[in-house]
Amino acid sequence: MSFPSGQSVSVEVQFSLHGASPGAFAEHPPPDATDRQSASDTDQAQQALNASPIDTMRKPIQRIMNQWSKLAIRRHLPGVVEEVAEYAKKSNTTGTQWITLWMAVRIILKQKPQWILESGTGSSTLVLAAAVAWLRDKNPGYEGRIVSMESVPEWHQIATRNLPEKYKNTVEIVLGPREKYEVAMFRGYIHSNIPQHDYTFVLLDGPAFQDDHGVAFCADVFKAMELSSAPVVYGVSDGRASSVMVIQQLFGVKAARYWHGLYAAHFALPKTDLKDSKLNTPKDFKASLSGRLEFIKFRR
Repeated sequence: MSFPSGQSVSVEVQFSLHGASPGAFAEHPPPDATDRQSASDTDQAQQALNASPIDTMRKPIQRIMNQWSKLAIRRHLPGVVEEVAEYAKKSNTTGTQWITLWMAVRIILKQKPQWILESGTGSSTLVLAAAVAWLRDKNPGYEGRIVSMESVPEWHQIATRNLPEKYKNTVEIVLGPREKYEVAMFRGYIHSNIPQHDYTFVLLDGPAFQDDHGVAFCADVFKAMELSSAPVVYGVSDGRASSVMVIQQLFGVKAARYWHGLYAAHFALPKTDLKDSKLNTPKDFKASLSGRLEFIKFRR
């Protein structure tokens, strides 16, 4: 199999588009269907007026690029799209979007990671495994493996049961209940029980990042960096904007790009000891003449 002429696989993954009271209800009966439809239309019209141009265009762009990415994966990894469809019939999970999966496939085929960490098991596991199988077929010395983490026992059982037999020598599905992970001033969550390997690629799609204090972030990529000796950890994020924001705060915007129209991001992070006491200096921030503060602790 060969890539189309002119198509490159790189970290800079780019796409082109060629409450009321009970009494109140008794005094005011509910509106009829026509009134409800009219109210619904009015609400939708108001939402459309309030939406920014980016928000208005995001969903159409996302739909188009999901279809484009699905076709690209079908072309490069024959049969896996059908496997994902069969897997979906046995699972009630929504799955990772095709845009993110195509980003992941391109980076994996380029970087040839020996160890892949998947944060959140699901249909995405099949696509990652198919990419590894393709690399094994084309590169006899390649021994790529995938550790797929799942925090929910029920979903872990479903994923283990439904994993196709041909991928069982490639994928290890590990149950890892989520636990808190803190770095600098940021509060996040990781999967516990992540095995120690030299991870070079991370697909970030879990664990759950909400708690009693609100939105936190998924931090498995930072745990992977702790466990790995690889000089760079590459990866993609399916949504998880809070995770990408933290990455950008720690490593700069160039380290991670979040595409709102695609609801996905890719990143490349240099190996950094985030808990190195030598980095505890009074020069963690940089201030601009306009008064803007920038956190530069891990960028020096």
